[in-house]
Amino acid sequence: MKKILLLLTLLIGAALSTYAQNDDPAVKLGVGFSVGAAVGSNSGAYPSAGGVHFKVEYPVSDNGVSLLFSAGYTFYVSANGYTYNTDTFGDRYSEGSLLSFIPLQVGVKYYAANRLFLSGEAGGLFNLNASSVDENGKAITKASLLVTPSVGYTIPFGSTRGSLDLSVGYDANLQTGGGYNQVFLKATFNFGM
Repeated sequence: MKKILLLLTLLIGAALSTYAQNDDPAVKLGVGFSVGAAVGSNSGAYPSAGGVHFKVEYPVSDNGVSLLFSAGYTFYVSANGYTYNTDTFGDRYSEGSLLSFIPLQVGVKYYAANRLFLSGEAGGLFNLNASSVDENGKAITKASLLVTPSVGYTIPFGSTRGSLDLSVGYDANLQTGGGYNQVFLKATFNFGM
């Protein structure tokens, strides 16, 4: 895990240092959130998903192609919800279950029309859960392949370098026995550098 975080940091650093030698202002840093509905074999036990993410978009050509580097936090909520409380004696307890993952991905974004884009990312999904099984006893691997195709639209903020990407996509977590997959809606706020 530490090696992958180091690799991601080096890739982002390389992209940013390359930008320092380039006058193109189109490099973007993005931060956003997503809401999703789980699909596949685990959708009954964990039907809801969400997350936050950070993204670097680095243009590599004049025809609308950019490289993407992203990291984030993704969670799945059990069917009976999740609550975390403290009772009158100060004891903490929780009900339900929350599965937590860190996705680290690289990909390509292509502007097919003026502001309409297609993107594809691939990378790793890393399990942050203390247990290697979910509440139904199903195994959760510590690391697995994550593939994410999506389509979206960029809304610029007037004359500023800021924009908002709205997209819909699919997280395909490829692991034996079916992973934690979702269809999501994502909003990313981009800031030009």
